[in-house]
Amino acid sequence: MSAGFVHIPEIFSPEQLKTIDELLEQVSFVDGKATASLGARSVKNNLQVNADDRSLPTLQQIISEALYNNLLFNAAGFPKNIYPFLISKYESGMNYGWHVDSPVMGNPPIRTDLAMTLFLSDPSTYTGGELVIQTPNGQVQLKPAKGDAILYPCTYLHCVNEVTNGTRVAAVTWIQSSIRQAEQRQILLQLNQVHGAVAQRDMNSPEANLLLQTYSNLLRMWSEI
Repeated sequence: MSAGFVHIPEIFSPEQLKTIDELLEQVSFVDGKATASLGARSVKNNLQVNADDRSLPTLQQIISEALYNNLLFNAAGFPKNIYPFLISKYESGMNYGWHVDSPVMGNPPIRTDLAMTLFLSDPSTYTGGELVIQTPNGQVQLKPAKGDAILYPCTYLHCVNEVTNGTRVAAVTWIQSSIRQAEQRQILLQLNQVHGAVAQRDMNSPEANLLLQTYSNLLRMWSEI
């Protein structure tokens, strides 16, 4: 975890990625402005899968199941509620300017603590299209491998650079975490990782037990269930 964001690699199996690719060839896309709110509408220039497309629920289910089975996603995000995934597409000349995500989304509503972009295109097949996040330490540009995801706090301004060649497809969602504060999520993730390293050597050692006790007590203290 760096500057509040987490890179989650290889979320899907090869079979899941193949199914996703096949479904994406069948879906219909519409103007992405339909789901933009506040100031984002004026800077959003992309396409997204039609909400009425019959293949969308299947795509959303594949992605959701893969995420719920991903240890790093659960350790970093502590997901309580996840907004249904949107599938976006950027063709040459398209971008998404600087914006901040809505603090509350959906019906029933959820608080958007975290945003996630899950990359569904091989980065070698398009130019531009980087996810850019404005962190307290400066701008970070991200363009990970196909099947990887970036999880980051919704409090950050962010944008998608213009795609100048090729096509960029991604799934995006927002998460209400049971741990509201980003600093607390980072502490818990770091403790989880240190405990894992110590437990590999001896899972019943006093150090491993103390780390697990500390992690559990902080989780109990900070959780909103």
